[in-house]
Amino acid sequence: MGFKQINPKNWTYATPEIYLSDLHDENVIRSEGGNIFVVDCDIRINTPELRCGGVRELTTEVRFRE
Repeated sequence: MGFKQINPKNWTYATPEIYLSDLHDENVIRSEGGNIFVVDCDIRINTPELRCGGVRELTTEVRFRE
């Protein structure tokens, strides 16, 4: 799914847009149909402030597409 392990001590994985911690095997469920569900982990927008290769920025600005 494109996630790279960032810190094995706290089970942290990230993509440039998503940061997941506490993502161990007891928090991941695969359905009979092959879908993956993640429960009870810390899911964040991966921003540069996390220092994990994040590219997303948080803002209070609202933009509308034309």
